[in-house]
Amino acid sequence: MTKPRIGIIGGGLTGLTAAYQLAKEDVDVTLFEASDRLGGLAAGYELAGYRMEQAYHFLYKTDEFILAMVDELGLNDKLTYHKSSVSTYYGDRLYPMESPIDLIRFTPISFIDRIRAGLTVLWLQRERNWRKLSKITALEWLRKYAGRAVTDVIWEPLLRGKFDRYYDKVTMSWLWGRVLQRVDSRDSKLGGEALGYFDGGFKTVIDALEAPVRAAGTDVRFNSFIDKIHHDETSGKVVVTMKGGEEQVFDRVLTTVPSNVLAKMIADYESTDPTYFQKIRSVDYLDAAVLSFCTPQKITDYYWHNINTPNSPFVVFLSFTALIGTEDFDGNHIYYIGDYVPPEHKYMSMPEEELKALWYAELKKMFPDFDPGQIIDAGLFRMRNAQHIVDIGFEENKLVPHETPCPGVFMCNFSQIYPMDRGTNYAIRDGNRMANMLLDSLASGTTKVSTPTVPPLTMPASGRKPAPETLAENTSK
Repeated sequence: MTKPRIGIIGGGLTGLTAAYQLAKEDVDVTLFEASDRLGGLAAGYELAGYRMEQAYHFLYKTDEFILAMVDELGLNDKLTYHKSSVSTYYGDRLYPMESPIDLIRFTPISFIDRIRAGLTVLWLQRERNWRKLSKITALEWLRKYAGRAVTDVIWEPLLRGKFDRYYDKVTMSWLWGRVLQRVDSRDSKLGGEALGYFDGGFKTVIDALEAPVRAAGTDVRFNSFIDKIHHDETSGKVVVTMKGGEEQVFDRVLTTVPSNVLAKMIADYESTDPTYFQKIRSVDYLDAAVLSFCTPQKITDYYWHNINTPNSPFVVFLSFTALIGTEDFDGNHIYYIGDYVPPEHKYMSMPEEELKALWYAELKKMFPDFDPGQIIDAGLFRMRNAQHIVDIGFEENKLVPHETPCPGVFMCNFSQIYPMDRGTNYAIRDGNRMANMLLDSLASGTTKVSTPTVPPLTMPASGRKPAPETLAENTSK
């Protein structure tokens, strides 16, 4: 008998995990990736000969789904947790922000406001009803409960840096998720927030997933751009047309591309479900520009630096080696600079050396001893659709099921991780979920299954198990 064929569009961790799970089954899988490497935002590259990620990544101790996968892959001995260190740059000065005592010493706001700021975070980490926080923006909630001074100095600059023109649109449920993640990852033995990193970087995980995928005969296609997807009524198959005209035929297709990209791929089906297309086209995205560089210079003692200075040309600066040490880098130091910007922003098109010079100049203002001339190597990456915007009414107006109006085609991207934010942990979770969903669809002979719009916050991280809350519908052609 002919094996069923499944196409996966997108080789980030969601698509790669789905391919890994499907490799255990008797199916024929083709994985399409637009770039020249797997891993998505966590994809690796070499910086001065060291394996690094294009964008900074780490694990929280509560990242149960990727930790279960790490255990399954036998990579536990490759993962080490390190004590994080956080600071805030404000008013030409660096303030530690690692403990309640540090907050008490944060003099840019009054003593009463410092107490109020601490109580606000304490309340957030105890709150578990995220839905009530989805009806109010983070800016409005913070001004009401943390106060105007705390919001203006601590929170609003971060929201502006992270979300640019959408800073006053993001819901409080998004910020709640971020606060909860960080607080729950504290480790008493380490004395603070614990962040995990792999020996050899996240490419260690990507390689461990890729190996069995290839061993199972999966066709992994790099530099592959998809032009159109449609369902053939006669054969009941899904036809994927690549740019250039090549066609591939599948029984089911999973897309992990951003919502606006999918809308173009299946545009022929808009008339069958206009509301679906309205929703996926209304999801707003920001792009990201990330610079990493290697230097023998030690610039700072802190790992993470929130940049709260108005009009800063970047939102975050981090010292990767302040987290994990310099031993694996021959004593050199690795740093990242990052910013989120709208698609039309100059950062996404300006010459690379010009952007580097701009950011180096700002870094020298923060750390006068920093010498760009000592930089050994640097890598600049510009990533489209790197962060979606979770605004009020997102669940009702922008969140869609994984089934698309094109029969046999499923979508899973990080806008559907709601209410949590994107990250490797939920990418692994959803890769597992989608593999199960595809297999259930094939087994039932339907091109569509019924699934909850908002998935459960906890589910099995690996292993072949029925897709949650799945109810087969008799919609096969």
